[in-house]
Amino acid sequence: MLMNKVPEVIQELETNKGNISLHNDSLHFIALIAKAMKAKNVLEIGTFQGRSSLFLSLFADNLTTLEINKESAQTAKENFDKAGVHNIDLIQGDAREILKKLNKKFDIILIDAKKSEYTEYLNLSLKLLNKNGIIFADNTISHKNKMNNFFEFLRGSDLFYQELNLGKGLMLISRRFSFLKPGEIL
Repeated sequence: MLMNKVPEVIQELETNKGNISLHNDSLHFIALIAKAMKAKNVLEIGTFQGRSSLFLSLFADNLTTLEINKESAQTAKENFDKAGVHNIDLIQGDAREILKKLNKKFDIILIDAKKSEYTEYLNLSLKLLNKNGIIFADNTISHKNKMNNFFEFLRGSDLFYQELNLGKGLMLISRRFSFLKPGEIL
């Protein structure tokens, strides 16, 4: 559902995005997956100014986005209002606490927040992920040195994960296919 002003606001944010926003290659790939799977609910951990939220809201029925920083949340809310979107639910606060209280299931979850907390976000997100859902983690190449616990956790888990080498490092994470054992190849 294309809202009139969303592309205009996205373009404005694109011009002023700075270096900490989700890379376009990563954002477009996630949107492609959301469109292909007809995503109903998307969760974004880390909103910043709302650029990726606005873009992904075009490909999902509902988008919930979490932002710890009050100023960033306020800026994002202003951008959502300016764009006239009604399918984004912005929750300001610590994602680690909010994720414990959410009782909704999501088709796609995007983790793009404090890198040292990715393991916690992932653990808390797994209970919110639909059976065939996908989790994306951003900055897995550019910030790898801040994410040692996250990579250790993945290696010790029974999750499927693949570095996609998009943007600054986009990783796809999902539950393993039930008919495969960890490490087993088709």
